[in-house]
Amino acid sequence: MPHALEEEVGITEYLSPEVQGFSGNFKERWQDFHVYEVDQGGVELHLSELITPGAVAAELKKNAEERREARSALGASFTFEPDAAAELDAALGQGNAQELQSFLQKQTVAEASSDAGEGAAEAPAFVDFSSAEIDGKEARKKAHAAILKHFGSFLNTETVELPEGARMLRIWMREAERKAKAPTPGSQAQTSGGKGKGKGKAKSKAKGKGGKGKGKDKQQDGQEKVESAFGTLRREGWPKDRPDYLYFRLYKENCNTGEAVSSIARCVGRSVKQFSFAGTKDKRAVTVQAICAHRLPADQLRRTVLHRLWDKRLRISDLEYRGERLRLGQLRGNRFKVVLRNIPPQADTDASAACVPEDGPEHCTLGQAFSAVKGGFLNYFGLQRFGTREVKTHQVGAAIIAGKWEEAVNLILGVYEGKAKRAAQESGGDRPSKLRRTDAGCVDAGQTTDALTIFLETGDAQKALDVMPRSQHLERCLLGARARGLPFAEALRQLPHQAVSLYAHAAQSFIWNSVLSRRIREFGRHPVVGDLVFASPNAEAFDGDTCEISDVMVKDSSNAPDEDADLSEEDVRKLPAVRALQNEEEAAAVTLADVVLPLPGSEVVFPSNLTGVYEELSQRLLGLSISDFSNCSIVQCATSESNCTIKSRDRNVHAMSMQCPHVHLLSIWFQVVRLV
Repeated sequence: MPHALEEEVGITEYLSPEVQGFSGNFKERWQDFHVYEVDQGGVELHLSELITPGAVAAELKKNAEERREARSALGASFTFEPDAAAELDAALGQGNAQELQSFLQKQTVAEASSDAGEGAAEAPAFVDFSSAEIDGKEARKKAHAAILKHFGSFLNTETVELPEGARMLRIWMREAERKAKAPTPGSQAQTSGGKGKGKGKAKSKAKGKGGKGKGKDKQQDGQEKVESAFGTLRREGWPKDRPDYLYFRLYKENCNTGEAVSSIARCVGRSVKQFSFAGTKDKRAVTVQAICAHRLPADQLRRTVLHRLWDKRLRISDLEYRGERLRLGQLRGNRFKVVLRNIPPQADTDASAACVPEDGPEHCTLGQAFSAVKGGFLNYFGLQRFGTREVKTHQVGAAIIAGKWEEAVNLILGVYEGKAKRAAQESGGDRPSKLRRTDAGCVDAGQTTDALTIFLETGDAQKALDVMPRSQHLERCLLGARARGLPFAEALRQLPHQAVSLYAHAAQSFIWNSVLSRRIREFGRHPVVGDLVFASPNAEAFDGDTCEISDVMVKDSSNAPDEDADLSEEDVRKLPAVRALQNEEEAAAVTLADVVLPLPGSEVVFPSNLTGVYEELSQRLLGLSISDFSNCSIVQCATSESNCTIKSRDRNVHAMSMQCPHVHLLSIWFQVVRLV
């Protein structure tokens, strides 16, 4: 089913209704629509580099050669470099430092002798240092750091606790550690669902690197960890001096933001809940935006482009660590490049001049239309915010805000009264319905339909889950929750908080669009007494920049924390103050571009001339009271103000006659392909 019609989501008015339009094909090809995110600092995001598989493979090869070179320096005559010797003596004590040097010498000698035949000595896998010279947590941390600084390419460290409670430092050869900590026959897997100290079956307990014996042992990828006789092979600890969030720029072609993030999360073995973005971008487009990942090492992300499941439609660049998480709406806007094709010749004979329209829109020049755009246009929330499926996102949002949890779950799954009747008619009561899903972009539409038909007709969530394609993450998440017996409200809480927020925001946006249309019809296109404007002339409106809810993905088996679920007061965006126009003089001093309308939500200030309109439209269109927007228990419906009109910046229009109608006209696509 196509996008919602404009009238269905409150878009009914024009800023310049006297200007007639022109015909043409919009987004005929996905290469015809480019979106570049503009961050809060005003930087337009583009790829500054391409992290290609070839470049990453060459980098890994170089690193491996450097490790082999460092490893080859070991031998019977091996000694520490002077600077390393001094630091190791200070951190380990002279006795332990000498023992480490002897360990490395024996390691190489043993490897050489093992080639001589049977009975040769085996290479020692690790060496233990007593706590006599390394006593206390800070001393152990210093020892860990010194060893990894100089020999981290082939050595690893951990703190081991003996049965009597004493602790010692264990130094491993990395390769030997991986072999020693491989699962032993008969060992039992333990899921990484809680805290632990990495206890093994041996009498010692591995505390992990850096001497830390507490904290979460949860593996970020959600996979099982299996203990051996030497304990569990643990992840590298997150450096304390490294910011918690990895930012990178994501270039994508012809896929949803959620689909892209889900693909990357799968390749790096993380939950999508650890990723965030300022807003979703169009599917049928070329887009560049910022993505944020919690505690994801940059080198791990770089290596991921070599993964066999890496999506070839994606590119990444500009990896950097930052201290703050990227949240929804934290951007200034977007830069668009758009190609309109098949414009009638009469319309583009002079793209810079205006003409007098004749009997139809096809006779209006581009010049007149784009000249009118200079004055701006009504700042409606666009169609993509409301989804492409038969059930629109604002309908789901209204059910969530009203606390109708079962209805909300069913709507997300595409189950509603009219559909049930149609399915019963088509199925004849004794065979699966031929009902098809309406999102045309779903390659698993048949299986998805079969799964939802099972749930629709039988209510058996487990059977539906068994049939549901793994690509349908939201549906699988909800069906899995219901199959486990979770109440409908808890099932909704299994979704990423950002996804639920987008549903609620779609309902807010629907009311905002409808109020703006009523405001234009009843009060015209000029400011009037009672309108709201920002109290400060430098204040900026909030730009949520959200699109389809359906493209926000979630792994149904993930136990990762959802960092958007609990926002502190400092996380809530400080909204600029507004003031009402008190008289005709104040109204005459501003323009419609200065007038703002609030989203319905908590702590909202409504314009006095539209307060009743908000309540009326909410009741009639969504069955909600305005107070419902501030009382939702699952998601916070925060308010914000948006300008009634908006002007595009640095607008350029080029008209050209093309002999070949399907040639690519926007250059970045070629640039990326050439550099791959």
